[in-house]
Amino acid sequence: LAMHESHRSVPSIPAFLICDADFLRRWGLGLALPGGRPFRKLVKAGYLVEGRTLDDLARQLGLDGGVLGETVAAFNRDAREGRDAAFGKGGDAYNRYLGDPTIKDGNPCLGTVETAPFYAVRVYPGDIGTAGGIVTDENARVLDRNGEPIPGLYAAGNDMNSVMGGTYPGPGITLGPALTFGWLAGRHLAGA
Repeated sequence: LAMHESHRSVPSIPAFLICDADFLRRWGLGLALPGGRPFRKLVKAGYLVEGRTLDDLARQLGLDGGVLGETVAAFNRDAREGRDAAFGKGGDAYNRYLGDPTIKDGNPCLGTVETAPFYAVRVYPGDIGTAGGIVTDENARVLDRNGEPIPGLYAAGNDMNSVMGGTYPGPGITLGPALTFGWLAGRHLAGA
């Protein structure tokens, strides 16, 4: 939802995940698996974009090389200071838990982007991660544009507007509401 909203005023679709050679080797990126596994097929297919320099990468992605260079320089400064001013990566214990366990000082969720070649994958919004969806009431009944239930029509899970109000507090956040609202829909249908 945020990507679509942002895209109205600033080109945001696709977004790009960008890393350097060290990161790709150690952690992988999307379908490019870590540990030095072969990834040339992904470059050839256009999924993984490889640039000899940041300017080269920017050109291939259709981005302004100067802006990408400035963005990476700012990110690298922040990473060295252990903070992410733009997005807050590693800003809480939950996110740090998912970071690099070998980093004891600093922010385990951040590293610099400086070792060529540089890599990117395109990120498009998809239906599994949206916080938008069909508006329902407390019984999972689908509501029309006037806020009235549509007789016999129910929604739960990813089809239903998120009960989290556009936030993602943690894994399973789509599963719990899907089970709950599926159960509520069943009870309502049964007249319970």
